[in-house]
Amino acid sequence: MGIVASFLHFWQHFVTHSGTPIVFWTRPNWSVDQIPDQSGKVVLITGGNSGVGYASALALYNAGANVTIACRSFARGQEAAEDIKKNGDRGIWGVRYNQRTPAEETKLGSIDVLALDLTDLASVEQAADKYKLRVKRLDQLYLNAGIMAVQEGQWTKQNYTLQFGSMVLGHQRLTTHLLPILLSPREEPARVISLSSVGHNFAPPGGIDYTSVSRHPDDVANPDGSPKKGKNELDRWPEYGQAKWGNIAIAKYLADRYDPKELIAVAVHPGSIATNLGNHIGIVGWAASKAHWALAPMTFSPYQGALNQLWSGTLPATQALELNGKYVVPFRHVMDPRADLLGEEGKERARKLWAWCDEQGKKFE
Repeated sequence: MGIVASFLHFWQHFVTHSGTPIVFWTRPNWSVDQIPDQSGKVVLITGGNSGVGYASALALYNAGANVTIACRSFARGQEAAEDIKKNGDRGIWGVRYNQRTPAEETKLGSIDVLALDLTDLASVEQAADKYKLRVKRLDQLYLNAGIMAVQEGQWTKQNYTLQFGSMVLGHQRLTTHLLPILLSPREEPARVISLSSVGHNFAPPGGIDYTSVSRHPDDVANPDGSPKKGKNELDRWPEYGQAKWGNIAIAKYLADRYDPKELIAVAVHPGSIATNLGNHIGIVGWAASKAHWALAPMTFSPYQGALNQLWSGTLPATQALELNGKYVVPFRHVMDPRADLLGEEGKERARKLWAWCDEQGKKFE
């Protein structure tokens, strides 16, 4: 690829696609103050204890929704819930508490915590069953939890690659278990918002290499116990890519499978966000922990990163219908994902993924 072609590729997929503060036309054009009243709405957010998930939970709680944040550590979830109650502004710098006005206090919803480990299919089913005892309907499900480019050789409880196993298989099983309360009768269709990324472009041809996501019998850790890349496992970035490709495919499958009068599904890209997601990645991690200022020109805050999913999740139903099955990039723009997710072939690939996930779930019921 020549210099010009490389630049155009970078511009399209990382600047235009992700947005950046230094490019004025990719800055936020909508705010949480424009969220419609969410009083009575029932919301579940995976990974709602940190980053974009926390920002989403805070905004929806302030708008009157009954929010449950689902995360692996119940204790960290409780800490996040307490910060949300105190209007805590969380970031890579720490927490700052902002006083609400009396009028804002009257609009608050409720906040709850659900223990959920997406790396364990048994935990996913248990969490879904517990949640269905709490609520009779679910209005908004945010498949938000994620990890990024973690070291190879790490596996879920049922021996799937950590990234794909948690972000795709874990979320698909959770959604499947929650379908009865997503499809229960209501005035407006439920929403499923699936958090993806520009990183879906790193996926292998066709989206997913199914032989790579399951642990081979010969795969063992290094002698010192440290992770060792699996025999069929992809490198960390293609593995991340196929997980994020899968997140888009989940939204596309749901949009194709269910009546939009019952359920609307949207995939979103939050943009380039300054969170702890990349703390383990070389210079990015160093900048996040030691030089916040270095990230400012190139990254948005978690609160800005939450805007796409908040807009997609709270937009009036008549307008949200136009987003069904679509991929939304910063900020509030519909963009085509990679070509292998489009058209009838894209739908067939999404159906194949959903069926594969169902098959894996049946193995451990």
